[in-house]
Amino acid sequence: MEEEDDETRALLANGRTETSRDAPAIPRALPALCDPSRLAHRLLVLLLMCFLGFAIFAMIILLPFRLRLNRWGTIIFSCFVCIGQVVFALGGIVNAFWLMEFGRFVFGIGGESLAVAQNTYAVSWFKGKELNLVFGLQLSMARIGSTVNMNLMGWLYSKVEASLGSAGHTTLGITLMIGGITCILSLICALALAYLDQRAERILHKEQGKTGEVIKLTDVKDFSLPLWLIFFICVFYYVAVFPFIGLGKVFFTEKFGFSSQEASAINSVVYVISAPMSPIFGLLVDKTGKNVIWVLCAVVTTLASHILLAFTLWNPWIAMCLLGISYSLLACALWPMVAFVVPEHQLGTAYGFMQSIQNLGLAVISIIAGMILDTKGYLFLEVFFIACVSLSLLAVVLLYFVNRARGGNLNYSARQREEIKLSHAE
Repeated sequence: MEEEDDETRALLANGRTETSRDAPAIPRALPALCDPSRLAHRLLVLLLMCFLGFAIFAMIILLPFRLRLNRWGTIIFSCFVCIGQVVFALGGIVNAFWLMEFGRFVFGIGGESLAVAQNTYAVSWFKGKELNLVFGLQLSMARIGSTVNMNLMGWLYSKVEASLGSAGHTTLGITLMIGGITCILSLICALALAYLDQRAERILHKEQGKTGEVIKLTDVKDFSLPLWLIFFICVFYYVAVFPFIGLGKVFFTEKFGFSSQEASAINSVVYVISAPMSPIFGLLVDKTGKNVIWVLCAVVTTLASHILLAFTLWNPWIAMCLLGISYSLLACALWPMVAFVVPEHQLGTAYGFMQSIQNLGLAVISIIAGMILDTKGYLFLEVFFIACVSLSLLAVVLLYFVNRARGGNLNYSARQREEIKLSHAE
């Protein structure tokens, strides 16, 4: 307890020492890496936040709704991820498909809630112009995880097969068990984040600035029209990206005559581009602001990409590169906007609800996309995706005018937001 008090006094001392006849000298200010008010410490937290979601690169679609994301919740759901992966791998080892399904169910409960926890931690530790870059870095790490998964697991399976001398469910289960090491990494990051967040709350007295309001399910009725439009944009944009990538390999094989390897390469280019581009776009949005305009650019570019794929025979690398760029840009500009329109005590509810309805949309649209593909073919499927992106575009335009009419800050420049921040500080 004395060490904790020393840390607090050291920060308040601002690098000076205090002495008295009866008390020893108070320690100097904490090093930058240990001081929660300094950038170096927050970058450490950001690194842990990014690795928190690194293992969650193959989540199933579920509909969790988190009413309150606290530190214990993050740890518990990281345990869900680890347990789910172990059960999934054991199902492969014993050749029990039902057990594998149950493992994925448990994994999904934890994985989706961890995605919400990442967002909640992000808006708690980073404010204003930093937020877009932070979301871009988190997305980048997630896409690196996806790329590692797609490229490493096949190689790992072949190594396990060579070691055991045979293929089959046992080899698959062992491969999945080894791959689950990344889930342990996620749990370690959750524990470290919980400690650092609690420590920062004590040192910086974060509790003093809270309203004391409790997050409730009824918070949903208080969500503003701009927030509902953000939800709408999110759902109808992502349903034109993830389901398409899921069906893309066969699409490129049938329409363009690519080999299986070529189709896989072009289908994964969206994730390959988003890994390096997401932080860059996050920094760009941080420096310029104007989130609504950037979201508009991303949606229009995605619409152009699907039109090229549907109605032309141009090299699909062009369209897929555009899709990768626009996908990266949208995530950096869209998700931080929630923090601009929602009180801090409702952020966990808002992000949880956004994640949930996004997954609901993906579940429903994936089924519809499969039915369209089976009955009408790829041209009609692309027309369907174009319609979804067009609805998202309409919502962006409405958001622009609603935000402008209400004098909202969603489309403020970075300079305007900085001026407002300084005026509030005074």
